[in-house]
Amino acid sequence: MLTRRLFVTAGACAFASSSLAQVVATLGSGDGTLTVLSDGSFELPLSMLARDVAPAELAAEAKQNGPMRSVLNVTCLRRGKDVILFDCGSGANFLAGSGKLGESLKAAGIEPDAVTHVLFTHLHPDHFWGALDEFDSPAFVNARWLAAAPEIAFWSDPKVYERLPGDRHAFAAGAQRIARELGERLERLEPGREWLAGIEAVATPGHTPGHVSFSVQAAEGPVMVLGDALTHPQVSFARPEWRPASDHDADLAVATRRRLLDRLSQDRAQVIGYHLPGAVGRVERQGAAYRFVAAS
Repeated sequence: MLTRRLFVTAGACAFASSSLAQVVATLGSGDGTLTVLSDGSFELPLSMLARDVAPAELAAEAKQNGPMRSVLNVTCLRRGKDVILFDCGSGANFLAGSGKLGESLKAAGIEPDAVTHVLFTHLHPDHFWGALDEFDSPAFVNARWLAAAPEIAFWSDPKVYERLPGDRHAFAAGAQRIARELGERLERLEPGREWLAGIEAVATPGHTPGHVSFSVQAAEGPVMVLGDALTHPQVSFARPEWRPASDHDADLAVATRRRLLDRLSQDRAQVIGYHLPGAVGRVERQGAAYRFVAAS
């Protein structure tokens, strides 16, 4: 059974930089429970939603004006003795308002030492930089760390800076530093197969070269942990052809979105979006496009 639990005090929510630790949503109960935990949020300009689209059209499609708040939703699967995180947040060195995962784990009753696996959708700061604590040691000392081989190869390449705009050089420097600290503990796996029993890494490249989403076989049916394959609750679904500024290969990302949306709408799978408010929902066709139907 699908439920949502929101823990807020005095009006605080994930959109505020001072947001409290939070359990955003839960799917299932008992063994195999999926818990979505807040890593906070940060502010982005509306122009990030698409390149070469007029501001008025952006505002109308996004149903907002001015800067937007992007939430950070880390998924945790508790199954038997395993405590599996899908991405691990921003840590202490990214943007104000992020880095709340440690507090949210505590709110959910999950000790860092209990985490057995961390599976990465990709190595952008808000997904990967939480791998190290304030002492540059692994934040989850008993975990296996799993990432797509093409993703690690891209960010680890000394020439990666030549393939990135200047404002993304810090992303590469951070990814290289964390990968270096994790060393051989960072396992390189291929997309398109199970990384753990019942968890398939689905190739969803474009946002980054080695981006993957995770198809999880849950008791209630399939659940797709999206990472950043779909990032906005209106635009990503109604305008999959738009080219967000954060996508590394914009044309490939468009093709990936179209393919993924078609699959999800046909499968009726539940989805968990890293940047989708409320996190959990389904994809439905709406004419020639799609829409995100949030869990009630």
